[in-house]
Amino acid sequence: MSTKLFFDNDYYSTLFPMETCKFLINNGENQIREYIQRCLSKNHDDTSCQFLAQTRVYASKPKYHLRRTVKLDPVSEFFIYDLIYRNRSLFRKPFKEDKKHFGYRFEDGKALPASSSYKGFKQALTAYHAQYKHAFSFDVASYFNSIYHHDIVSWFANAGATEEDVNALGGFLRQCNSGRSIDCLPQGIYPAKMIGNDFLRFVEQNHALKSKAIVRFMDDFTLFSDDINELISDFHAIQNLLGQKGLSVNPNKSKFTDNTVKTIENEIDEVKAKLLNRRRIAEFFSYIDDLESANEALQLTDEELKYIRNLLKDEHLAEEDVELVLSVFREHTDEVKPHLLSFALSFPHLAKSIWSFCKNIDDYDFIGDLILQVTKHDMLQEYQLFWFAWILQDYLMDTKYAPAIISNLYKHPNSTIISKSKILEIPDNRYGLLEMRDDHLVAGRSDWLAWASAVGHRNLLAVSRNHKLEYFGNSSQINFLIKSILTQK
Repeated sequence: MSTKLFFDNDYYSTLFPMETCKFLINNGENQIREYIQRCLSKNHDDTSCQFLAQTRVYASKPKYHLRRTVKLDPVSEFFIYDLIYRNRSLFRKPFKEDKKHFGYRFEDGKALPASSSYKGFKQALTAYHAQYKHAFSFDVASYFNSIYHHDIVSWFANAGATEEDVNALGGFLRQCNSGRSIDCLPQGIYPAKMIGNDFLRFVEQNHALKSKAIVRFMDDFTLFSDDINELISDFHAIQNLLGQKGLSVNPNKSKFTDNTVKTIENEIDEVKAKLLNRRRIAEFFSYIDDLESANEALQLTDEELKYIRNLLKDEHLAEEDVELVLSVFREHTDEVKPHLLSFALSFPHLAKSIWSFCKNIDDYDFIGDLILQVTKHDMLQEYQLFWFAWILQDYLMDTKYAPAIISNLYKHPNSTIISKSKILEIPDNRYGLLEMRDDHLVAGRSDWLAWASAVGHRNLLAVSRNHKLEYFGNSSQINFLIKSILTQK
């Protein structure tokens, strides 16, 4: 395992995977390390060599909500993966059996897959619900957007990181967020999830809590006891503990459960439960690139096939049911295809799932017509535009639909720097992409549009590519770094 492998293994699991980052990290690791060392050096006088303020992005969530975060530039992205990988031993298992958390850390030299950790979390919940009469569940409101910069740095120091790494993390968070002290931690990448998960362990470890069991996955807590007063007391105590860090509980997701009374809300259709378990197993194998095992996990029984087909007949499918269909019905694409347009427009959160589902569709004309129709709609979100650009790159660049889809995505009223950059980094010189990239390279820019354009030129002949990159490399230190990596061959 290495930093580069850690990054590569997590790449497609992130919210906004940019090939610009992947190419530069895989081909210029040593140059990026040297650049970071210059940024962190206390002796250098070049203030232009520092972590850049990051580009704000918005990932789609269920029910049209948005998750506010940033897309890290290639240097910053490598830095956080490398910092956390080198300090991975600081992220330890829970100390107590009945007061524990699940989630993101390394075990046996590998990053734990989120799906297997979540499975352990759900198994613990099931066991404790059977063991105790009462439970109380809640989560932290806007957790990642609310963690205070200095609290993260203090946590890292207390965890045992070296002074050099503690100062490096502090400088990174400060510079990447233009000095703002909150909303500084990026989301959707494994290193940040490791930080966010471990940061809250101070809650369940507090000696004063009375609940018989406490289970946490990231910022989702469930307390268990036979005495409801213990749960109330601990809930108040935990709110005080969180308040000391500037955090608060989400009142809309706080819920008491009486485990002695069965309710419809606590029951789940047996067939659906089996399907959800299949999806969880398949996601685990996909995570470790064992596609054969993933496909085997999705082999459905006749009863399960019937269940999915009945779901597809429902004109008002819930988002979780649509996600289930896209996950477990991949060998029956012909039955799902008539619904994909509706899914793509009605559920922005599932744009990445649709990209993944398209891997099983051999009819590229169908995919092209689908994306062409979808991209004509004005209400698309940034997350959709980004993942539809991935569909364009992976399946449609050699089809008649490519020119119109490129135009629709790039000129869409809701297009953003990141969604446009995703198109510019596609290593294809047709359809006007070459000229679009040239415009950004000669404009003296040092931003995602320019970086993606530079990496998009990677398949040009060296004599043509290197000439174009000379002017680009003069605009900033990071531009020069990117030019050096691209022209080293």
